[in-house]
Amino acid sequence: MTNTASYWRQHWQLCWQTNRAYRIGQAVTFVLFVSFYVLYSLPFIQQEQNGLLVIFFIRYLLEAMFFVLGSHFLLRPPLRIYYYRGFSLGAGAMFFCVLVVTALLLALVSVYISFLPALSPTDMQQIAIINKDSAEGLQMHFSLTTLLVMMWSMHVGLYMLWSSFYIGWQMRQSRKALQQEMQQARLQQLTNQLNPHFLFNAFNSIRALIFEDQHKAADTVTQLAELFRVHLQAHLRPTATLQEEWLLCQHYLKIEQVRLEQRLQLELTIAPEVTQQLLPTLCLLTLLENAVKHGISPNTAPGKITIQASRFGARWQLNITNSVGAASNNQCTGTGLANCRKRLQLMFGEQASFVTRHDHNQFIVALELPYV
Repeated sequence: MTNTASYWRQHWQLCWQTNRAYRIGQAVTFVLFVSFYVLYSLPFIQQEQNGLLVIFFIRYLLEAMFFVLGSHFLLRPPLRIYYYRGFSLGAGAMFFCVLVVTALLLALVSVYISFLPALSPTDMQQIAIINKDSAEGLQMHFSLTTLLVMMWSMHVGLYMLWSSFYIGWQMRQSRKALQQEMQQARLQQLTNQLNPHFLFNAFNSIRALIFEDQHKAADTVTQLAELFRVHLQAHLRPTATLQEEWLLCQHYLKIEQVRLEQRLQLELTIAPEVTQQLLPTLCLLTLLENAVKHGISPNTAPGKITIQASRFGARWQLNITNSVGAASNNQCTGTGLANCRKRLQLMFGEQASFVTRHDHNQFIVALELPYV
């Protein structure tokens, strides 16, 4: 008894849970149903019987409405319940019984509609096919039982077709959702790999400062604490906006500014329209860390990092450029950059472009992504 009550409660709840794609699909089903029956009836209606065609059209609108309601309220809930619980022989037999009963109800409704006074010309118990070239014609008479069986078998076939399409669509949606979950998990895994990588570099910077200037080391620890506070909030999500990424990077650059002083110069040009574009979390931090570690830090002469972000058409680009001195000619493109490239590919697929190049004592990382 409890299981039955639980089933019907779940059945009723599923009746009111729909999404936009499903509603569009049902609208298409409605149009196809009406179109099929109109085309089916055309051979039985003469050209001068336009009024009869209108009456048939009204009847088919009513039948299409009841067909869609039957599929939604009677077939879809058990389909979803059995789909997520797992199909079995018993579940399949139970659903087929539901389908047969639903088709029978629709057949009864269809026959009843033909008895309505306004729609009585659509009664299919007697059909006459007239040959225009001769006086001969063909007349067919159906008993009410025969007509009911014909309507029932037709609706069984239509509901089986509808159920097959719905299950196929549901499997496609489930597969798509699973792929997205796996993609998000992979993004998060790659993001988490960066945490030890960043910590190692940050503590190395503080270690070097302890022997040079303890006050600077204390300031750096304060900045590092603030950086971790923002970082802990950010890394819980696999993606972040460019604005959020830049906020995190500001704390990192303050830490490096204390250590590198005038050796680190920064030029920033970010167009307002791209600040809300998404990136993999810590992607910008990874690129800046790479620029500082392998471009600025090894050299005693001042170095410069340029950040440019702008939109062009349906895409936007992000360029990170750092100067390269004699001590950093062998630019590293290892863990950090490879990680960032993988996450961009997971997030955007083939629409993402990630290019690195040397150009006149500069190392450039150029990202080109779809603007959404």
